[in-house]
Amino acid sequence: MLKVISANRLADGIVVYAGRGGAWFERLNDARLFVGQDEAEAGLILAEGDAARNLIVDPFLVDVTQDSSGLRPASLRETIRAQGPTIDFLVHQRAHNSGTIPAPKNSESQAGQIVACAAQPKTLRSFGHKPRRAQPAADLVEGIAP
Repeated sequence: MLKVISANRLADGIVVYAGRGGAWFERLNDARLFVGQDEAEAGLILAEGDAARNLIVDPFLVDVTQDSSGLRPASLRETIRAQGPTIDFLVHQRAHNSGTIPAPKNSESQAGQIVACAAQPKTLRSFGHKPRRAQPAADLVEGIAP
C-alpha cells in the first residue's frame, strides 16, 4: 500500500505532510509518496529528526490510495485530519455577519401566549429553605486521636 508521512506543525498544530526536499506541506497532494515499507521507514527516521529540531510533533506513516483526483487517506481518521473538522465552528458568526438572524421556530404562534405563570404559595413552601440539624461537637471530632 502507498504511504505518506504526516505530523502536526509545532508552531500552530496544523496537520502537515512530508514533501520532497525535507519540506512540510499542509496539502495531502503535495506529500511525498512512499511505495515500499523500507522506503517509508527511512523517510520516517528523517522526519523524526525534524521532530527533534522542534519543527513538527509525532510523525507517523499514513496509508493512502491514489485516484484521478489525487491522494486520499485510507482511514476515516486520516480523512478527517486531512480535510478538517466535521462540524462548522462559525455558524453563529456567519449568521451575524450576513445581517440576518433567522427567526426562532414557532415565534408567531407563541406571540400571544403567557410565558410564565404565577407561582402558588403552596408550591413555594415545598421548595423553600430547609433548616439543617445542628450536629453536636462530639460527632465532629470523633475518630481524631489526641
